Amino acid sequence: MFCAMLFSGLLVCLAPLGAIQEDSRQVIRLGVDDFPPYISRDQPGYGVLAEIITEVFAQAGLEVRYLFMPWNRALLHTEEGDLLEGTPGWFRTPQREEVFLVSDPIVSDCQSFFHLKDRSISWNTVEDLKGFVIGATRGYDYGAAFMKAREEGTLDVEWVSRDIYNFRKLLLGRIDLFPMNTLAGYSLLGEHFPPEEAARVTHHDTLLRSQDLHLLLSRNPGENRTRLEQFNRGLQELRQSGRHAELLQQANVPVSCPHAD
Repeated sequence: MFCAMLFSGLLVCLAPLGAIQEDSRQVIRLGVDDFPPYISRDQPGYGVLAEIITEVFAQAGLEVRYLFMPWNRALLHTEEGDLLEGTPGWFRTPQREEVFLVSDPIVSDCQSFFHLKDRSISWNTVEDLKGFVIGATRGYDYGAAFMKAREEGTLDVEWVSRDIYNFRKLLLGRIDLFPMNTLAGYSLLGEHFPPEEAARVTHHDTLLRSQDLHLLLSRNPGENRTRLEQFNRGLQELRQSGRHAELLQQANVPVSCPHAD
């Protein structure tokens, strides 16, 4: 690449013709944050969810680029359709269907409450959680019952921008509970905290919810409707070929939630 400094102080870089042609390939930009083993900047292929999405879009001749940012920002940029074309790893809700194009289910999400081992927790309904300080991550959907109880003041919920911040608060005793995908929660603990700290945390067997994760695409670029059709078709082919199950097995991710009814 040749770069020259113009008199205005602007640095201009000229890429070789081959690089320009390579950059002209169709690229889809997806906003993500660390959510191992599903999404992780430290894993090959950026985690199993990213691997599935990358393989599906590759069948349609699309290159996927993952941009790491807080989840709520990924949602905002996808809605605006400026920096991102989409963001994966979200529940389907009526509100999101109004704003985004929503893909077919990709993987299952099993949400549990994490808590310290020295804190006894017993619950069956969200009303049983009254009196606990609960950490939550902005942009996430924790289900109708949880959100309603929070709006009515039954639940004491403190919001942060990233899951890892909630684990820090949990270990510091600033919150009592934190709902998150069970596998992703333990992966985050293992990757970002000393073993003796991670060992202080456990999860409750009662699931907060079990639901599928989807890819959200912006409604703004018109070609996204075609991309959604290509993605859903490719995802179905990946399942039928057995490759989808193979990728999940390699990542030790269950096809469905073990405690789901």
